[in-house]
Amino acid sequence: MFYACLIAAAWVSSSLITGVSYTKVPFDMYKIGLYTWFFAVGVLASSGCSNRTYSSTPRTAIEQLLLTRAVDLAMAKFDMPELANKKVFIDFTNLKCYDVEYVKLAVRNRISQAGSQLAPSVETADLTVEVATGALALEYKNSVIGMPALPVPNSPVPMPAMPLYRSTEQTAIIKMLIFVHDSGKFVASHTYYAKADRDERFIMQWRSSKHDDVRTGWEEVELTPEPE
Repeated sequence: MFYACLIAAAWVSSSLITGVSYTKVPFDMYKIGLYTWFFAVGVLASSGCSNRTYSSTPRTAIEQLLLTRAVDLAMAKFDMPELANKKVFIDFTNLKCYDVEYVKLAVRNRISQAGSQLAPSVETADLTVEVATGALALEYKNSVIGMPALPVPNSPVPMPAMPLYRSTEQTAIIKMLIFVHDSGKFVASHTYYAKADRDERFIMQWRSSKHDDVRTGWEEVELTPEPE
């Protein structure tokens, strides 16, 4: 039938181009050929292809935003009145963690907001502040109810998962130690803990979320008025 339609389409095309009428072609075959001809023209007119190169970074944006959000929450708890109206040198020698540059800037910003003057060296400072992290990492939990992805014999592509319910929970946790001394003499020491949570729950294709500190963080930024 398919080949018959193609032959009929060829006859119709020839008839349309040359103006010659093929009276021997049955009317139904002529109509089928005409429809096939229009269908083929439509397919050719609408067909085409395009190509786009995709890439990804080694770390996801959600991971980085959760970790730095935990840093923000830890710094929000910062309270060291001993540093007020003092020249302070901040020593980051022992600070080894992810997003270390963000952590450094967050600490410098918070100490400056507390009324301290940041000193360029130990010699010009009244106090020295040492900073270290005991943890800055991400916890991950995934739960699925339904059929997981299954391997297919003799195929590199597995059968896709068909979950009825699935949930993902991510928690960034930070432990930060801030030690203040005057040429080695103890002045103060504080440990700050904080965490940032994000979860997603899906029932079939319906999504819900109870905790999203990433969204909370950027909503707070959007609601903060710009300085005049």
